Amino acid sequence: MTVVNLTSTKSETEAQWYGMTESDLERPGAALLVWLTKSALQRGQKMHEMASCLGVTYGYLVQLKKGIRETARVSDEVVRSAARYLGVPAVAVRLAAGQLALQDFQMPQDRFERRIDDALDFISRDPAFCFLLPPKAAELPLDARMSMVVLYEQATGARLISQPDSLLYAIEQLHDLLEVSLTPRIRKAANDR
Repeated sequence: MTVVNLTSTKSETEAQWYGMTESDLERPGAALLVWLTKSALQRGQKMHEMASCLGVTYGYLVQLKKGIRETARVSDEVVRSAARYLGVPAVAVRLAAGQLALQDFQMPQDRFERRIDDALDFISRDPAFCFLLPPKAAELPLDARMSMVVLYEQATGARLISQPDSLLYAIEQLHDLLEVSLTPRIRKAANDR
């Protein structure tokens, strides 16, 4: 069994956190536990101190870590406490805990395609750019149609499908945040290859 240590030096802190096993990291919701652990270590806190900040017991955290309790089933109160502790929106904690998936935020494919097609229709009526569209542009694959819309947006500054203040942008930012939080897991997986 491989143990992934979350601290860079062997110390009393490491002994109290005793790392996370490979199977711990593979469990749904491991991202939240890694994130909380890293945050506590950065603050110089021990596990029981973090538990106190979260309003849970040390035993509860151990049960989550060992899979006795499912991270995806933590209460709304624990989610809100973890969000305050980490300084992030509760939805980020829900994503990390496995209560939500990024796919839950995706627009249905047919609706997205309609938005792309509506944007292409808009471009086809723009006298300054309509001649740049290839014949039968609406019959091209979705990624090609989307690329034409994005290029038009970049050339004109118009917002047809991309809106930086949209929910999609927020989700992308949460995804980036979660990817950073899983660095030990990613390094471990890369080393195993």
